[in-house]
Amino acid sequence: MPNAMNDTPRLEYPLLWAMGRPRAEQREPVRSKVSLARATDDLLYELQLLNATAIIISCNVEPLKQFPGYPEPYEAPIDPGVAVYFTLDGVSYLFACDDIDAVQGNMRAIGQLLREKRMLSQLHPCASIEREFAGYKTATIPMEASPRRKPWWKVLYVAPDAPLIVVEAAYKSLARTVHSDVAQTGNDVAMAELNRAVEEARLMRL
Repeated sequence: MPNAMNDTPRLEYPLLWAMGRPRAEQREPVRSKVSLARATDDLLYELQLLNATAIIISCNVEPLKQFPGYPEPYEAPIDPGVAVYFTLDGVSYLFACDDIDAVQGNMRAIGQLLREKRMLSQLHPCASIEREFAGYKTATIPMEASPRRKPWWKVLYVAPDAPLIVVEAAYKSLARTVHSDVAQTGNDVAMAELNRAVEEARLMRL
């Protein structure tokens, strides 16, 4: 992956989808034969051309530990969404896509969208990066996450495709063991992790 950036990009696992951002109700089949690693490289190249900083690329494929990249092949996750956070000229942006049924397809779609907007801003005098990116501004940039942050289904001890009623039941059961107002051995950190997990599960079903 390209390293000539203002700082080192973060590959976050699992997916850091923006709270409240709607999810796709239906997904199109992936058409591109480009690999996930290549799609990520192309995306990073576009971000490099934009001089983006504070880059976070997030999806449900766990990156390789030996070097910052994704394995090929990889086990396709149930949720193929991709979220890309970055800062440009002091403004924070979020580009997220889950309209395609494969992670590499969503990664490539974001890279192509950035390329189209960058080229449009260069070709047309009435266009600019600021105008083209206006609808993608975000006030929320994920904090530095632990490299061992568990996917929501592992935190709640359920299957990734568990029905919401099962997820909610697991959450309530676990909360009774860690909530400081209920359990004598309450743990605020563990409770925050449970809250994060159940919110991610709920977002999956929006």
